Amino acid sequence: MRTVEQPLGTGERYSVTNFALGLGYARMLTDRVSVGLVMNYVRETIWHSNAAGIALNFGVQYQLAKDGLTLGASVSNFGPRMKYSGRDLFIDYDFDPDKFGDNDNLPAELRTDSYQLPTIFRFGISYPVRFNENNSLLVAIDAKHPSDNEESLNVGVEWMILNKFALRGGYRDLFLEDSEGGLVLGAGMQFDYYNYRLSFDYAWADYGRLNETHRFTLGLGF
Repeated sequence: MRTVEQPLGTGERYSVTNFALGLGYARMLTDRVSVGLVMNYVRETIWHSNAAGIALNFGVQYQLAKDGLTLGASVSNFGPRMKYSGRDLFIDYDFDPDKFGDNDNLPAELRTDSYQLPTIFRFGISYPVRFNENNSLLVAIDAKHPSDNEESLNVGVEWMILNKFALRGGYRDLFLEDSEGGLVLGAGMQFDYYNYRLSFDYAWADYGRLNETHRFTLGLGF
């Protein structure tokens, strides 16, 4: 941090963090219909101020035929409005700058507006193509309708090799005006250990002027 009084730095670093912790549950209602629900605690911090709240993700999936076309729909980030608070909003206020002799350092606090979470509705379809019992291809397309932007499409392909290794590729935000980036690539592997399924996944995504992101995921299924 640099100020007019300390142009070489104050010794403090400016930071922005985003944190989300979720607990989810999913189950098969029938042999073709499944539902899921995730409750998230989300928190965003900008320097010394933060906003926190609860957001729900829920969805349903319907398989038209075994090893065939699948339809799905979901709602993400559904929850109450959030609002920033913190000591960055505390200021010294001069009620009348043209008057001399009064208290020109009255303690005051800036008031922030609450804002709605960026709720997203998605509808998608996927279709598997099985070459043999050990190799298959999954093609997926989903349409996205966010509350804070225009509609767009996401497309992706996953190639499973020997039922253990996966290669993935796709493109985000097709037909979205002024979108940043879009290309996504990834890979993963999974294997069974006793009655558990362990998985490791990696994904790379292009975000244009914001450069790229790298995601690593460890999974445990039981």
